[in-house]
Amino acid sequence: MKKILPFLLLFSSSVFADDYFYGGASLSFNDKTSLKYEGVTIDENNDLGFNVFAGYSFLVSETVDLGFELEYQNFGKSDFGSGQSVEGDAYFFNARPKFIEANNNIYSAFILGVGSMSGKVKAGGQSASDSEIIYQVGIEIGYMVDQYDIGVGYRYRVAEFDDVDYTNEGFVLGIRYKF
Repeated sequence: MKKILPFLLLFSSSVFADDYFYGGASLSFNDKTSLKYEGVTIDENNDLGFNVFAGYSFLVSETVDLGFELEYQNFGKSDFGSGQSVEGDAYFFNARPKFIEANNNIYSAFILGVGSMSGKVKAGGQSASDSEIIYQVGIEIGYMVDQYDIGVGYRYRVAEFDDVDYTNEGFVLGIRYKF
């Protein structure tokens, strides 16, 4: 029994070492917000935004991880001029399949998420706030260094506030730490 115990401990820790918690942050840049109402669309670039997230990743195979994460995003402000602006932030629950190149440190990932967005619109000296369901899809490519993933990606988000269609899209640059 004494000879088997170290072997079992070694085996059990290697099984659990494949699944891991992670956390990270990213900057959103070159984001564009579009508002569409009754066939009229207005677009504007956002200020710099940021994201923070934490999740848990399961090893599906030697080259595929499946992560589930909670994410907070601040989209930055879109200033449409003449005192008109849109600000927003959101909380997401994301599924994040990650594909790892065999014998390489390069990875790619998809992001599929649903969440709650709070938006604030200022126009004509008035302001209004509302919260709605928001969806996002994204892609990411990156490089793994020890416990870190460094990646660049693209996100596309959609929501509807009353009869106004809201879209936000842009690039992210981020870092993730595996615990």
